[in-house]
Formats: sequence, structure tokens, C-alpha cells
Amino acid sequence: MKLFAFKFVLLASTCIIYGQTGLKGRIVDEKGNGLSDVNIYLQIFNTGTNSNPEGYFELELENGNYAVIFSSIGYSRKILNVSIHNEMKNLGEIILISLYEIMDEAVVSGSRRLEKITQAPASINLINARQLENIVGSPEELFALQKGVDFTRIGNFWGAISIRGFNSSFNQKMLILDDNRIAHTRIRTPVGPMSAFVKEDIERVEIVLGPSSALYGPNCLNGLFNTISKSPFKYRGTDVILGTGSNELYTARLRHAKVLNNKWAYKITSEYISGREAEFTDSIYVATSTPGEFLGKKEVGVDRNVSFVKGLASIFHRPSEDSEIGLTYALNLNNSISVGGAGRNNLKDWNNSSLQATYKSPHWFVQFYNTWIILDNSTNVLARTKNYYMLINQGLSESEAFVNSKKGPQAASIEEDSYRNNAELQYNNTLGNTNFVIGAQYQKENAFSNHTYLLDEDGPIELNQLGIYGQLIYDLNETGLKLLFTARGDRHSLYGNNFLPKAGITYTKNEGTWRITFGEGYTAPTLINTHLTLAGGIVLGNSDGFTLSDGSKIDPIRPETIRTLELGYKRIVFDCKLFMDLDVYYNWSEDMIGPIFNIAPQGTSGGPVVTHRGNRPITDFTQGIAPGMLDPGAVINTNINFGEVRTYGFDFGLNYYFSNNYNLSLNYSYFDYSLDKHNLKNDGNFDGKVTDNDLSVNTPKNKLSAAFNTHNNKFYATLFARWVQKYDFFSGRNVAAKTNINNIYNGSPVIEGQRVGDQWNYGPLGGFYLSANGNYQLSKTLNLGVYVNNIIGKGNYEFVVTAPTETTFGLEIKLSLLNE
Repeated sequence: MKLFAFKFVLLASTCIIYGQTGLKGRIVDEKGNGLSDVNIYLQIFNTGTNSNPEGYFELELENGNYAVIFSSIGYSRKILNVSIHNEMKNLGEIILISLYEIMDEAVVSGSRRLEKITQAPASINLINARQLENIVGSPEELFALQKGVDFTRIGNFWGAISIRGFNSSFNQKMLILDDNRIAHTRIRTPVGPMSAFVKEDIERVEIVLGPSSALYGPNCLNGLFNTISKSPFKYRGTDVILGTGSNELYTARLRHAKVLNNKWAYKITSEYISGREAEFTDSIYVATSTPGEFLGKKEVGVDRNVSFVKGLASIFHRPSEDSEIGLTYALNLNNSISVGGAGRNNLKDWNNSSLQATYKSPHWFVQFYNTWIILDNSTNVLARTKNYYMLINQGLSESEAFVNSKKGPQAASIEEDSYRNNAELQYNNTLGNTNFVIGAQYQKENAFSNHTYLLDEDGPIELNQLGIYGQLIYDLNETGLKLLFTARGDRHSLYGNNFLPKAGITYTKNEGTWRITFGEGYTAPTLINTHLTLAGGIVLGNSDGFTLSDGSKIDPIRPETIRTLELGYKRIVFDCKLFMDLDVYYNWSEDMIGPIFNIAPQGTSGGPVVTHRGNRPITDFTQGIAPGMLDPGAVINTNINFGEVRTYGFDFGLNYYFSNNYNLSLNYSYFDYSLDKHNLKNDGNFDGKVTDNDLSVNTPKNKLSAAFNTHNNKFYATLFARWVQKYDFFSGRNVAAKTNINNIYNGSPVIEGQRVGDQWNYGPLGGFYLSANGNYQLSKTLNLGVYVNNIIGKGNYEFVVTAPTETTFGLEIKLSLLNE
């Protein structure tokens, strides 16, 4: 303490006698453009600053010798050794070289603070602006390549992503954020048709593998997708993109950003996509009067024309040099086909919009936002098809049956008029060697479907939750050790109180970092899990439990919890040419929320049927799969909890630069599980014993991906390859699996190429895929890009109730004006 006081007095005296001392300069890219928000820091002294919008910076320091580190998203890190002696030393222009892939960039998602990716206390995949700018067409190929991530393409325009296992039609085990705003819809990827952003407006996507609930709250059970958009202060100019391709694809995108002065800036983005889904027809099996007998029919009323329209407008004000106020409105409209546990849905005029207000400063972050979901005139194709043939059997003409099939006998229409209010307050600071973050989050959800797909006949369903979190990171100075402690408390209006701890240690030496962490996470059942009603009520939420005719009971669904022990190592080697990242994990899951499942598997062949949901008879909710032919409770699909499941695996990634013009990335993931076969709560098919058939893992055991990138002056190209080991998939009525006659699913043995329950089984999912992507800069403002996806991989099934993959192609032309 005395030594510190002496240094402080000496520094103050020096400043008085000689004036200000330190560093200043300007940071630019290869073209001489100023780079804003570059992180300039002295790691040993735990101090630093950021460059202003023009790239200039100034940092006060006492006399001495320093290693100054310059780091920015999308650029190589630079270290300068500098000596200061009674002067404000001008370093002039410091040039940062852009990187097309990730080496040692800064991230924020691992601990809600800026830190190098190699030193983050979590496993993080990073996709930067350069990668997104250089890929032509959909950026989802980039997500498919990431380690630990399961990607499935659903038709020509949708994609679904899950992390570390247990994918389903409605995946709620990970959290998706758009600029810190919770952005969940039923199925979506971070940058795709349902995102608020166009890809030209994305600065980076940070993918955190493993539970992050302690910092981010419920539904961050297996991981986090955090999409961060570009600031108009940093990225100015106008981009216009026009494109066309297979499947009658036409697309147009716009990004315009302008700085009005050093206080005000704004941006506007928009996108239009139109096209057509493949001529694939799902088989609908209509029950006959003979128990267990079904007759296959074609889907009725499927509209394969799709369109997406989205727009975003933001305005930002900087009251001071280090604070910013933002207001953003985003709108997304779409007409498309989605896939759920009850088959396909024709969505019409689906409106997802949001209004977000934020305040940011070095120590404070505050946000308020509202999200609306409006859906009209949409249809569950399964229910409509069954209605159509029932009306035909009742004597209606084909035209009369078609018109009336939306109305009944079973409910087939889907509507929604819902909103969600969120607020967050966060404070961070550093005291000595300790950095701390504290915050609070509040969410109010109000959902109403007019009793079309939610059990809301008594009015809107309202849910509330409040969370408080805190984090401490203690730096043991020159030892290379950092200690992490995080805790969170949540109160949910349905599920009461939850407490989540996390602790970890990182050790950094010679550009490598070891990490060991232990954390807990949980996911609260969503309205899909608790209040769903689809396909005439044969798919029901499980908020109140069920009773079967043999007296057995199904408990109400409850939150799923997970405990994770993880060991990781990251390092840059070979003169900064190779980045390696290894993560090994072991999970203890309890009360795991399984995919939608038929809880009366023998109901169509004389076995037990469902008699009650909660205290109400099942006839209050459904007429059954075949009114008048089968008992109303013969087929009831819902979500249930499994007792105890252990999952484990590892993810390994390499990124090697042969030169500035060529690099190769390789990623491999392994996933497996063990099931407590002595716990009858794991008896998912209710046959009185626990086997591997009771658990729908829905995840490949092995995945391998590679990308080879090359760029030379005006040309950039990438070759993508990925191999997904064939795997079985079960969710609701949907099945895609290899033959296993001992596995009875929905009343039928699982046989490839035959009907299983009321769904045709095309066989397991997965396969090998090869795609190519490239673009050429025709002039300073004009760029031409082309892509071919699934050059190899045609005919593989990536998801249920969806056409097999086909080779697709397209081209885009991009006009860039006044970009900085």
C-alpha cells in the first residue's frame, strides 16, 4: 500500500512538472480507414481505452516501458513495445490487418465483458463480419460448420439449430439473443429468415457451448447464440444486394448507415425473400373403422409459395464520448411452411416485431423492449387433411370439403396475438484485481391464440419471471490464474424459485489457456410444453398431467435442470498460424424435457387410453384421431420429464493459416449418453422397463466439418464439407430411424420404408454434404457472388416431414456506396 501511494505521488508530481504523459495515435485498416472501438490495453496493468469513431485514441500513462496490445473484432491483434519519458508519445498510424477467420479476437458472451476468446471462461465459437460478408446466399452454412452445433435444414428456407443434443421440432434448450434482446420464435437460426437482421448488418455471432443460465437466465440450458449488429458510428455507408437462384428464389437486401455528427447516427436495413418449397407431399394416415388400420392420403391445401419481408430502423445518440442511447424497431413478416410435432403448418402473414430502447456506458447497461407476435389465417396441414377426408365420408363434395376443412370437425386454424415485455439493468466495474457484474432481468409474457393452438379458452395466458445475477472474476496478477464465481436467483410465476451457481478457474501461459468450470442451468417449460393444442387436440400441453384407463398417471411437466463439468484448452501456436480449441464435458440432467411423445402407444390397438387431462375428461380437449372410430384418448401426444440422463462428449477445433491467402478450419464433435435403467421415471414408452429406446436423443454421435478458404486481391472462395453420422429422430408423430423391431413407437415397430404410427419412416437423418461459395470484386463498389450447395449430399434427409436435400445454386450482385 505504501509503495502504491509512493508511485501515485510520484506520478502526480511528474504530471504537474512536465505535463500530461502517455500515448496517442490513430488506428487504421489496410486501406487507411479509421477503426473505431479498437481495444487498446495493457494487460499487466489492467488498464486501457478504446479508439473513437475516427480511429484516434489517447491513453495517460506514467513514464516507463510498456507492451501495448491493439485488438478489434475482425482484425489481427498487434503488440507494440513502447517507452515513455515525460511526453505524450504519438505512435502515428497503427495498421491492423483484417482476418477472414478467428484467431484471438475479443468476445463478450462468455462473462458479459470484453475479453480475448482464448481467455474466456467458456467454450465460444465466433463468426465475424468478414465471414458473413464473404459468404454468398444464406449464412447458415457457417453455423453448420461450428463445433458442438447440430444444424438441420428444413425445406429450402428454414434452418434449425441445437447445441449438444436432444433436438426436437421445438428446441427450447438454448437462448437466442439479438443485440441482447431475447429473440425466440418456434424454430429459427441466429441469422436467417426469422432474424431481425440482414447479414450485412451483423458484426459477429458468438456461440457459447454449455449452460449459461447463471448469467442469461432460463432457457440457456445447453448454450447461447448471441448476435451483435453493426454500429452506424463504426460501419457507415450503403449496401444494396440483389439475388436469384433455384427454387424460384428472388432476394433483395439493403443496409444504409449514416453518421449525422459526433453525437447522432442512424441505420436502416430491409430484406425481401420469395421462392417455392419442394414438391414434397407428406403422407397423412387416416384411421379406418378397423382398430390399428390406417389409409394413406395426400396432404390437402398445402401452399408451397413462401415469402419473407423484414425491416429495421435504429437511431443512436451519444450524450458523451463513452455513453450511448439507442432506439430500434424491427419488423418481420412471412408466409411459409414450418414443421412441428403435429406435422406441417402453412403460416400466413406471421408478424414478429419488436421495439427496443438501450443505454450503454462503460459501467452501465439498461434496456427495455417489447416483442409482438401476430398470426392470422394459418393452418395445421395434418388436421385440415383429416378434416377434408372426414367431410368427404360425411357426403360433402370435394369443393365443399376443401372450403370447410379449415373449420372442422377438428380445429385446423392457427392464430396468435401475443406480446412479451422485458427489462434489464446491469452494472460492472473493476476494483483492484476483481471485476464484478451485477444485474436484474424481468419478463412478462402474454399469449393468446384464440384457442387455435393454445389452451386459452379463458383468455390470455400470462407468465412472469424475475432474475437477479452477479459475477466476480478475480485476477491473481502474474500467476496467470483467474477465479470465476457466478450466481443467479430466479422467481417464476408457475415454477417458483430457482438458484443457479457457476464457478471456474482459468490458467493462461504462453498464449494458451486451460479452463475448468462447473455450472448449473435450467429451462422452464414453454407454452408449447404446457398449453399446446394441435391437430384437433391429439397434441396437448402437459401443465396438469394425464390419467390413463389402467389407472397410471403422467405427472405435469416441470423445469429441466442440468449440471455440467467442463474442461477446456485454447492456444495459438506456430507463430500465430494455428488456433486450437478443445472442450470436454460431462452433464448430469434431471427432469429432462423430452420431445413430444404419444403417451398411449397401444391406444389404437386395444391398450390403455388417456381418460383425463388434469381433473377434466379428455373429451373436453379432443374428439380423437378418428372420431367415432377410435376412443378420443387413443392417441395423445405431449411432453414428459425423464428422471436421470447423463450426457458427455468433446468438441475439437483447428484453424490453420497456410498464408494470408489460404486457411483451413476443421471441427469434430462427439456426443454420447448413459441412461439410468433402474429408474422407472425413464420409462418413456410405458412398457414397464427402461431401455435405450425410451430416450429420444435425436443427435448424431459423430460430426466432422471442414472449410477451405482462399482470397487473392479481388477474389474470395470457400469449399464447405460436413459429415453427419446417420442418427435416429423421434418427436411427436414424426419418426426418421433405422429398422428396430424391438422399438415400438406410436403403436408400431420401427421399420425403415414403412408406416410407423401415422407417419411414414424414410429412414435415419444425416449424411455427407459438400458446398462451394465464392465472390469477385468487379470494381470498388460492385461485387458478384455465386454459390452451389449440396454438390454432394443430394437425397439425404436432414429433417422429418421434409423433402430430401437437393442441389441448390444462386448468384448475388452487391453494390456498396460510401462505405467506411
